Amino acid sequence: MPTFSPDSLLAVRFHNARPGLELAAIIDAALPVALITADVLAQDRKRLALLDEFVLRFVNNKVPSETAIAGMLGLSERMVSQTVADHFSADNLTYALPAPSQPGIRTLRLTARGEQTAREMAAITPVRVDQPVVYDQLLGKVRPYDRHTIIPHGQAEEAGMLILPAVHGALVEIGDISAGDINALLRERGNTDREVLQVRGVTQAKARRVMPAKLLVYADPDRTDIQLGVVVDGELSHHHEITLISLGGAASLGITVEPAAERPALEPELEKARVALPEVIQQRAEQAALQLGSAPPAPTAPAEPGPQYDEIRAIGVFEHPELLDDALTQARRRLLIISPWIKNAIVTTEFLSKLESRLTRGVRVHIAYGYDDSDAKTDQGAVRKLTNLAARYPAKFTFSRLKSTHAKVLVYDDVWVTTSFNWLSFQGDRDRTYRMEEGSLVRNRQITDTQHARYIELIDQQSW
Repeated sequence: MPTFSPDSLLAVRFHNARPGLELAAIIDAALPVALITADVLAQDRKRLALLDEFVLRFVNNKVPSETAIAGMLGLSERMVSQTVADHFSADNLTYALPAPSQPGIRTLRLTARGEQTAREMAAITPVRVDQPVVYDQLLGKVRPYDRHTIIPHGQAEEAGMLILPAVHGALVEIGDISAGDINALLRERGNTDREVLQVRGVTQAKARRVMPAKLLVYADPDRTDIQLGVVVDGELSHHHEITLISLGGAASLGITVEPAAERPALEPELEKARVALPEVIQQRAEQAALQLGSAPPAPTAPAEPGPQYDEIRAIGVFEHPELLDDALTQARRRLLIISPWIKNAIVTTEFLSKLESRLTRGVRVHIAYGYDDSDAKTDQGAVRKLTNLAARYPAKFTFSRLKSTHAKVLVYDDVWVTTSFNWLSFQGDRDRTYRMEEGSLVRNRQITDTQHARYIELIDQQSW
């Protein structure tokens, strides 16, 4: 059973969220937020149950026995006696010494701790406290975001996240946050003990911060109607979507969707055996449902039997990164990647670490890139990193610049993937143009051996 990446799970959950449209891309995005400390006048609610409170109040007002308290409350003495016993355990009540005139009668009295509790119940005074909140600058309101998930603005830029616009980009002022806003926030977090009465001031952290999110890009078959969905904390946020529409939607963010390049065709016999993309998507949805813990969709009818291979099927755009990661973490004998361009957003420290781990385990690695004479779409920093790694493993790692290649290929062990997907540059493009890339996966030792040899020959012939 495969393990699905977060993006693949989002694709499974939300690919039908826009009827008539197709999910074309999932973008790492960032909501601009401000970390605020609000100086508030607040009152913490009483934690004692009503009967506990009445028992302590009656004893404090010289009603000294369970019988008397039960009579005044109109309750059974057994119920009151149980509550009294609980307060004995909590060190709120004890028995007073019998009066000389009534030596056999025990009366209840408050302990020092019980007296303090009774005083607090009698007079709860509002206090000034600092209440930390997160202010969503796209929505212009406080939101219940986990402050531990918020990251610096610069870190998001470095990671290639799409920074969403800030409707409220100025400093947050006292008039921007009300007591009702904070109370609603506290209730949403499950805190019902505190009630904010007044906001007396706000202090905003100087450093710019963002909240990681996902932007879903949907398009119609003609790529003329482009709609956006915003996933925050794992769920679609209608409020963010409406706000983005008011700001101009996809066009204002420079997002376009174009038809994908035609996928590379397989040999006729393999094409005949290839499981088509709709059936693959259905199968993956059934598998992902198990990981999500939800009911799987209704299964589709099995395909007609054809020539027997280990596996030959379509792969959709959201499965490509999973296959690349599988190659970087699971390859045992060989790994070959051909991609026209290379981006820093892909060749990260984590990527290099995984690749070096394969090399130390004896995996033979070939990586080749190059589209034409220009390297304008390739990040030279990424090229230097791979060049340096190849220099450290000259017997195991060949890194080549090709004269020109349209091939987009991944080979590892007995798996061959040919596609229109750019393996080493699918993130990091600033033009924000997206395509529904599709490819084919063949898992067969003999076929993969043949293709691997063919691509090694191509690299030898085309290398500068």
